[in-house]
Amino acid sequence: RSGSWSPAAPRPPLQAASQSLHRSQRRCRLSHAPAMANRPILILATRFSWPHPIWETRSQEEYAQWIEERLHLFEHYTARSIANCYSKPDYWVVLIGSHHDHIRARLEPILKGTGCRTVFAPYIGVGLGLSTMLACEDIPYPCPVVTTNLDADDLVATDFFDVLRHLEYPPSGNATVSFASGCNYMPKENIYYHSSYPNNPFLSLYEDLRGAHEAQTIFFRMHTEISDHVRHHITPRSYYPMWASVVHGGNLANLSLIETNRLSFRETEALHQRFGLLP
Repeated sequence: RSGSWSPAAPRPPLQAASQSLHRSQRRCRLSHAPAMANRPILILATRFSWPHPIWETRSQEEYAQWIEERLHLFEHYTARSIANCYSKPDYWVVLIGSHHDHIRARLEPILKGTGCRTVFAPYIGVGLGLSTMLACEDIPYPCPVVTTNLDADDLVATDFFDVLRHLEYPPSGNATVSFASGCNYMPKENIYYHSSYPNNPFLSLYEDLRGAHEAQTIFFRMHTEISDHVRHHITPRSYYPMWASVVHGGNLANLSLIETNRLSFRETEALHQRFGLLP
């Protein structure tokens, strides 16, 4: 697969990975491919309250409860994780419904503490991808752009965007970036369970664009099938999980992953530090 890179040293076995988190972080920073002269614009996109058919048959009370739970997860996990990243995306686009001014008012103080340049993309009748790109009004086209999807209850490692910024991308054609190694965090047990698969929800898409309307973005296919529609695939290696899904009451899919893989990491505190969850 084109464009991939790997550290000089072999990857340690999983049972020893947690012991080398801090040491390997430094090693991976030094082993990135040479930076492009024209570095890509990094856009992080999060669907917070985007319209969904499920709410057409639910009550207002159910929706209000879901929003409160989502705000809690977003503030206590996702926002803290992004605040913990030492290299930020150029834009953090938060996609919300068209009549959600009160939700925006609740989100603004949370986002302010992340140190990111955040913009809201209210629903205007177009798709997720175009809404994301139109929200970033001052992108200096033509230029390369990388879009990354991050759910409102997920975590990324402290150097996630630094790696994306310094990868060597193909000279032509689009490319997915997949950090295959991640984990599922179970707050009730305070345990991180190993998870590794290429077509995970934390994929990014690289494109060389002349304007917003020609962008496909990471939303143009489901994460389970996008690699079949992209020319190049980049799979950076790491000695530690680069992402984590938080397992909670409304996230049964991740719970099923844990039930089929009970292999856990030992150094929970070190992973808390990488994902921004230390007190």
